[in-house]
Amino acid sequence: MSEPALPPLPPVPKLLPWLLAVGIVANLLPIWTVTWLPMGDLFGHVQLMDIVLRYADPATTYRASYLLPRSLDPNTLSLWFARAVPGMGALTAARVLLSAYVIGLPLSLAWLARAWRRAPYLALLSLPLTWNALVNIGFLNYIIALPVLFAILALARRYAEAGRWQRGVGLAILLMVLFFCHVIAFLIGMGMAVFVLLWHGNGWQRLTRLWVLLAAAPIGGQWIWRKFVALEATAEGRTFGTHSGDLGLWFLKPNELIAQLYEWSVQYFRDGVDRKMAWAALALWLLVLAVGIVDRLRGDAGVQPRWRDRSLELMTVLCAIAYFYLPSHMNEMSIITERVVIQVILMLTLWPQLEFTGWRRWLLVPIMLLALTYAWTVRREFKRFERDEIGDLADAMRQLPDKSRFCYVLNERDNQTTFMGAVWHVPRAIFALEHGGLVDDSFAVRPYTPVQYKPGAMPTPLIGDFWNNPHLFDYESVLVRNAALPVFAELSPHLKRIWHQGHFWLYRVVPGDRADVQVLTVGGPGGTGQFSDCARGWAMNGLIVQQKDGLVRSFTPLCGDITGRAGPLPPAPDGRARPLRAPRPADTADDDTHKTRDRLGARAENAEDVRLQCPTDSFVIGITGRAALFVDALGIVCAPLPWTGDERRLATSRIVGGDGGQPYTARCKLGEIAIGAQGAFGEVADQAGIACVDWSHW
Repeated sequence: MSEPALPPLPPVPKLLPWLLAVGIVANLLPIWTVTWLPMGDLFGHVQLMDIVLRYADPATTYRASYLLPRSLDPNTLSLWFARAVPGMGALTAARVLLSAYVIGLPLSLAWLARAWRRAPYLALLSLPLTWNALVNIGFLNYIIALPVLFAILALARRYAEAGRWQRGVGLAILLMVLFFCHVIAFLIGMGMAVFVLLWHGNGWQRLTRLWVLLAAAPIGGQWIWRKFVALEATAEGRTFGTHSGDLGLWFLKPNELIAQLYEWSVQYFRDGVDRKMAWAALALWLLVLAVGIVDRLRGDAGVQPRWRDRSLELMTVLCAIAYFYLPSHMNEMSIITERVVIQVILMLTLWPQLEFTGWRRWLLVPIMLLALTYAWTVRREFKRFERDEIGDLADAMRQLPDKSRFCYVLNERDNQTTFMGAVWHVPRAIFALEHGGLVDDSFAVRPYTPVQYKPGAMPTPLIGDFWNNPHLFDYESVLVRNAALPVFAELSPHLKRIWHQGHFWLYRVVPGDRADVQVLTVGGPGGTGQFSDCARGWAMNGLIVQQKDGLVRSFTPLCGDITGRAGPLPPAPDGRARPLRAPRPADTADDDTHKTRDRLGARAENAEDVRLQCPTDSFVIGITGRAALFVDALGIVCAPLPWTGDERRLATSRIVGGDGGQPYTARCKLGEIAIGAQGAFGEVADQAGIACVDWSHW
């Protein structure tokens, strides 16, 4: 039986623009009536946008700290957008981009519905779904890519069926725009565009119209080469691949992926209003779908669709299959799980096939009520988040010095309003916008971020017992997010609290007692950096090394009290006795003199732990072993305090590991002692090192 003729495009209903306008305005209100939006990564992007916007401003430290993106880097549309309108500012630019997403999502879905000969009214079902899990996480680049992706699918079908070179040029341009929005959306969009062109094309035109890929494919190819083949590293040394030649792929079990469906789709608020919205939206979708099926069975649905018009359903199913069978993570960057689920849900909204005529127009009433009610609820939740979770933090941080260095320590990992996790980047964005200084953490360390740190400019975050960390003095201010009073910070002589509200505690770092820390490292350029330092007044007197298959997998520093080992420490600059160490939580104690610190690197199965211990009253002053791209073997060099340079008094431990690489020995300067271990890790230890400091100042 021959295939039915191509049905005409449905007309745009006169009521649709008015309903879309009302729903879009309702969804814009939360963005423009709340300053600090509960979107996890959003303000990390705001920080990067501010770097690009004010890179040459002498009132910032950006030029000395960061490298701007290359001309053909993906994910850069948001970064360059703020420069398009002078004086816009990074925060306003982020709001404008979010607004473009809010406006573009239902409009692009209406276009997509019309291209597939579905009722454009179905796009109204997307209005409450605008506030989804990707927005919760703050994936700014990906969510602004979604309207572009759906517009590409609509235009690809129109070009495949009806030609016209103008449509081809427009499609080629949109594909390039998608690359600069988000690289994962670009890869998905390229694949889906090829599918649509081949599926809906005719004869040789199926192939000849693939010329629209010629502009976008090379710019995508060069990025894939740089990141996956050449393994271009970040300031932290991480790449998308590993030195063993694989891509660090992770696969989750089907039951785990099923359990995550709600988490990756519409989960947002802890009080469950998002769940109620999801059930209501599902009920409305099933109702509309059922009405369409009944109309088909009764023959009241007008022109019957061709079998090729089922391509929308086929693409949705293929995306769902991809969710279950493609890798879930790649070196800490989620490839599928965090993104494709909402794409599937939005495409599902266009599955029903019915005409909103006669009594069926009444179906629009509950759809619009849900959209408007949920938009108002979202605004209320956003206001509550800003009031309860942020408070007057912005006003307090405006009092910090300009162009200074600021650290944010998260001891509390969640907030009580949303599921986005901790208030990750809001304080860092506030400090960047107000002061143009350097913060302890930035997306600039990530391999897929266009802005990167300059060599040697990446700050060291404070972790663990931050009040005893030698890198504390790298900063002028420290903000702590903690539910209760951070007692150990309060007792530290190096910190003075200057503000507190709710879960935020803001400290000024007391200058004048800075230890001059020198870091010695061996090994290759890969891996993720980690470190663990001894408490003030303690130093390394041993190391637990884990080795397997001739390579070091992880290691753990052991610390001992240096008080009384070589006479009293010199007094503090104000003449008072120097506090040896602030009170601290209990460590894992092997005995009274040896304290086990945090393990650096991940523990490997069936690996061997070897304890290397300095002699009594001796401490680590160096490391030795073998290394090349990895740390093949590791040992410690010990000396008593004070050590005067007499080589006969040194003690070198056994070397743990294999015989690969080249021999090395790295020692602290005379008068210095190792007060912590450092390294970079993937599947093995890529780097190993120690932090050395003048023992008399520690």
